[in-house]
Amino acid sequence: MKVKTSLAKVGQIVNQDVFSMTNQPIVNKNTVLNTEHLSVLTRFHIEEIDVLPSSGFSTNSIMENESTVATKEETFLQINKEENLSFPTLYLQTVKRYKQLFTNWQSGSPLDMLEVRQAVLKVLEEGSNFPRDILLLHHYATSTDYINHHAISVGILSTFLAKKLHYSNGDCMQIGLAGVLSDCGMAKVQPTLLKKSGALSPAEFDEVKQHTIHGYNMLKKIPSIKEGVLLGVLQHHEREDGSGYPLKVQGSKLHPFSKILAVADVYLAMTAERPYRSKQSPFKVLEMIMKDQFGKFDHQVIRALFSGLSTFSTGSRVKLSNQEVGEIVFIEESQPTRPIVKLDSNGEFIALKTRNDLYIEELLS
Repeated sequence: MKVKTSLAKVGQIVNQDVFSMTNQPIVNKNTVLNTEHLSVLTRFHIEEIDVLPSSGFSTNSIMENESTVATKEETFLQINKEENLSFPTLYLQTVKRYKQLFTNWQSGSPLDMLEVRQAVLKVLEEGSNFPRDILLLHHYATSTDYINHHAISVGILSTFLAKKLHYSNGDCMQIGLAGVLSDCGMAKVQPTLLKKSGALSPAEFDEVKQHTIHGYNMLKKIPSIKEGVLLGVLQHHEREDGSGYPLKVQGSKLHPFSKILAVADVYLAMTAERPYRSKQSPFKVLEMIMKDQFGKFDHQVIRALFSGLSTFSTGSRVKLSNQEVGEIVFIEESQPTRPIVKLDSNGEFIALKTRNDLYIEELLS
């Protein structure tokens, strides 16, 4: 929907690239607006922008006023009443709720599985219906709110992969919950380490790696918890070749749930904005996982990720890493992320398999 820039709100999601007198957008599509974006739009005299409906809230300021924070029951009812929410809006609302839960765990509150389920089940159920939106989840996260976005994104992608691998509906939801809770143990890590913008020292990294054990301990006393969820949380940083942590378990000793979480976790970590680097293209990350991480992950899960997220087809419009926009005219089955693209600007055909300097930045339509 179109809104006047003067009426735009922090937390709204930009639905179309915003251009001024530049070849590149000053604000990209799918950006979650913050005060800096609004300032830029004002300085460039942009009078109107296109935003997604019902997306006007901030993911970074959840608890500004205690009197406005709903109880957990009210929050759950509010989210589920909104049957016509766009998926990005549902996602951001779920991140908002998770942030409240995580803050409570940091303060020493026990983990309540009913509370977690009420907060996240709807977005886990809906996520698999929007594979293209899953490709765009990295747009909504910010480096300052990484922990909260990552938890919900891992849950959504893990559920999606479980469905691609033909798990039962019940197991898909358990795998999704394990994904959401995979980093719950971060609540027991020093908050200063979670916010640190520079590289961690070896001692600091060792402390962060303890989050898998912290998470396991937070969950193991809950009567209703499934073994797969427990082991998924404990083992999601283990690797097939034994190079992971905390116990360097490998191969057949890894629970199947943990193998799915491992792939979802690393893919989303690589695409997300972090304090030490900017966001990376999902298509570039898919290629990096296939080439650089060979032998570390279950090949069936990798194939499910690759086939499930390579949702573009001939005729799809894409933006390349050099900001050129074009249309896919041919896809080789062996290299689906490296199609031939016809550029809008000059009609040139670019065979991406011969251009290692270029990759697909974003799927447009």
